[in-house]
Formats: sequence, C-alpha cells, structure tokens
Amino acid sequence: MEESYQLYFFIAIAALLVICLVLYCKLSYLAKRYKAFMLGANGLSLETSLESLHTEIKAMDGEIVANRGRIQELAKVLDTATRGVGVVRFNAFQETGSDLSFAVAFLDAEKNGVVISSIYGREESRTYAKPLEGGQSAYHLGSEEQEAIRKASEALQPLFPDTGRKEKR
Repeated sequence: MEESYQLYFFIAIAALLVICLVLYCKLSYLAKRYKAFMLGANGLSLETSLESLHTEIKAMDGEIVANRGRIQELAKVLDTATRGVGVVRFNAFQETGSDLSFAVAFLDAEKNGVVISSIYGREESRTYAKPLEGGQSAYHLGSEEQEAIRKASEALQPLFPDTGRKEKR
C-alpha cells in the first residue's frame, strides 16, 4: 500500500515538474517579448516613443486646424466660381432648318452669373448677354434662356456633399 502512495507521489512530483517547466518556457518567452517591446524597434524606450507620438499628434492637430481655415477660405472662393452650366440649342427661324441658335447659362452657388444667347439667321447673327442674380434677370428672358438657367441650376453640386454642409441656393 505504501508503495502505491510513493508511486502516486512520484507521479504528482513529475507532473508538477512538467508544469513548472512549461510555465518557465512561457515566462521566458514573455520576458523576451516585453524587453523587445520596451526597447522599441530602434532602441527607444516605450516612454520616449509615446512622447514622440504625442508631439507628432499635437503638430498634426495644428495642421488640421490650419487646413480647416484654408478649406473655408477656398469654399468662399468656390462659391463665386462658375459651377453650373446649362446649354439649350434651338431653331430661332423656321427657314434656317437647323438648331444653330443657342442659350448658355453660367451660374455660381448663389445662382448669380450670366446667360448668353445667340440668334442665328441666314443674313446675320446676334448675341445677347444678360446678367443674373439669384437665377433672375432684370431683362426679359426667353423660354430657351429660362431653360438654360434651369439646366445650370440643376448642374450645381454641393461643395461638400458628404459632410452635410448646406449651401445657399
């Protein structure tokens, strides 16, 4: 009976020894990884690496603020740029037989701009320019000119469609 206890005791000690050996291997592996982590790729400590990253992030934050200001300035400039163009070709006189007359509208974000019309005839051609404010003109607009303005208005695209910025239209 005593021999069986000794055998069980020996098996338990052997199992504990194997467990200790496995734990030692895992501990030394983790210690090597910890040292490598703390040293960094080029010999810097983790604290130095974090301080460097923090400094870079602060510099980037400053650049982001400056870029936002530049983007707002550019958006103001782009609001005055021609962003919508509409063209309508038409036959002004039945005897010409072709759509050689046209009306073209150029609009900015506020629907300010100009509509240019050219009336083509066999003997002469005439060109008219009419200023637009808010999509309207102080001068009489023909149906083709109104159609060109409508097409130019539809062609206007928001400056920042994915940010939800609302444009004045």
